Amino acid sequence: MRATKVLLIESVRANGASFASGLQRKYDVQIVHSGKQGLLLAQTKRPDIVVLDAASMHTSGDRICARLRASLGELPIIHIRPEGMKNGHSDADVLLYPPFTYRKLVNRIERFVEDADTANNQLEAGPFALNLEQQTLVTANTENKLTPKLAALMQLFVQNQNQILNRKFIMQTVWKTDYTGDTRTLDVHVRWLRKIIEPEPRKPRYITTVRGVGYRFAIPNGAPEAPSEEAPHIPPADS
Repeated sequence: MRATKVLLIESVRANGASFASGLQRKYDVQIVHSGKQGLLLAQTKRPDIVVLDAASMHTSGDRICARLRASLGELPIIHIRPEGMKNGHSDADVLLYPPFTYRKLVNRIERFVEDADTANNQLEAGPFALNLEQQTLVTANTENKLTPKLAALMQLFVQNQNQILNRKFIMQTVWKTDYTGDTRTLDVHVRWLRKIIEPEPRKPRYITTVRGVGYRFAIPNGAPEAPSEEAPHIPPADS
């Protein structure tokens, strides 16, 4: 797993009081000493998180933060403002005032790292949400624990929506084999998956068979959106 890339914007400090050394032990840290330099670097080497230490520059940092937000969109920004500058507006996701510990800063960074990991581990399509790490598939009404092969098959379908996938490609990707003389295993797994996601498994609307070729996964017009995080947990049905 690659290290989280942190862009640290801080002044050059003669006394060496910087968060840089601590952050460098845990993250891939790039350091610049002005908002302009930070903006240019972030545009060419996009970080995962920006830490704007405006307190070290004896400025509110609000203008710098606004420019970062306008240029970088939803990229997480942690803004450290001087203790005596609590008025004004910051576009940052997190606002900190010294004094605070290095651990508090790391905790704020880790929250963004965890959120990013969660997002990377989840695929959504229509009414379905597939968690790759936990190998669970949430539908409009159920949450189902999948076998590794079912999870890999669903992942392949979701990542190739509206594409016709031939049997050889599916067998190579999910079962790691070029042998296609007998694809009954594939057909059985598709049938199991249909039991989970299809309102009427015998009349599939999401996973359709392309005769003589393979399968196609698509979300029909009018299908509901993927369930939100607030959706109630419903125990999986036996299959």
